[in-house]
Amino acid sequence: MSPEGGPGEPQAGTGSVAVPDSFHRVSQLDFVAEAGTESLAEAATAPVPTVSAIGAAGLAVATRRRFGTGLAAAGRRGRSRWHAVPDNLRGSALMVGSIVFFCVMMAGIKDIGTGLPLVEILLIRQVFSTLVILPFFRHDLASAFRTNNARMLLLRGLFTLGSQYTYFLAVIYLPLAEMTALGFSQVIFMTIGAVLILKERVGRRRWIATAIGFVGVAIMLKPGAEVLNPYALLAIVSAVLLCGVTLSIRLLAATETTTTLLLYQSIVLCSAYLGPTIWWWEWPSAQEWTMLVVVGVFGTICQYLFTMAFRVGEASAIAPLEFTRLIMAGLIGFLYFGEIPDAWTLIGATIVVGSTIDTVRRNAGRG
Repeated sequence: MSPEGGPGEPQAGTGSVAVPDSFHRVSQLDFVAEAGTESLAEAATAPVPTVSAIGAAGLAVATRRRFGTGLAAAGRRGRSRWHAVPDNLRGSALMVGSIVFFCVMMAGIKDIGTGLPLVEILLIRQVFSTLVILPFFRHDLASAFRTNNARMLLLRGLFTLGSQYTYFLAVIYLPLAEMTALGFSQVIFMTIGAVLILKERVGRRRWIATAIGFVGVAIMLKPGAEVLNPYALLAIVSAVLLCGVTLSIRLLAATETTTTLLLYQSIVLCSAYLGPTIWWWEWPSAQEWTMLVVVGVFGTICQYLFTMAFRVGEASAIAPLEFTRLIMAGLIGFLYFGEIPDAWTLIGATIVVGSTIDTVRRNAGRG
């Protein structure tokens, strides 16, 4: 409608449709409110939108609302179905996801570990992890620092520091499959710790599944072979310290949020790595920076899923699933580093997979 045309008066040759004067006034105020205009005087003098503009804008608003409502409803249905799953099965799913991201991160550190100091890699990884975490937890960041368990959080951070450094130092100098197999000694310590410290009840079937899985790991170590080199011993030490990390998560889960656990861990790790990194600093290349970003992001997702897994499920139920890490590590070692598993590894892996499947089935039947 041109300024000369009267209200409700069609304009020849334009295809416009005549509408009541009251419709224009109401629609005009609606558009002004949508734009954030608060003055009724401005609304009265603002140009009157055409019917086609009103229809297009109304359709866009309705579409956005329907899309948002649909996403919210889908999210509610997904959360409802997720929480309906037994706790130990949810914990199992979270642990498997954590293992996938961890193995990719492990391969990244092995790839650049011979060219950069390990403390530098781990510090940059932790900084990236912190930057990824903060935007998601900005609303409760202040409350995350308030805790009555500062000593236990510090202890957990020290366990993480020791297990992380010894583990990745061994990763750099050992084949991925061998390193992963040595790390499975943690399962023995974890099951025993769950009984002695967490007072969890471990059924006979779960003890058997754990024992069978460890037999598979022993077979992959090639019985009678020489494996007790310094880096193999570091892998065993890392397994013991990681057991301390896992048990501390269960002890803190009742009073601390995942945000608090990750933030305090980040403080401990960054503080410990900063000094050595400054002393031994080497500038990464462009390719190394790319890999460092991948390591940081994947490491963050892995740590979050790992923490949530042990918050949801029982430690003695989740720990045996660590055996699936061997399959993923062996696959990445073959595809990326050209490491070919031998017959002992394949036999042991078959046994490990069988025990893992049994564990998942048992977890599905527990609440």
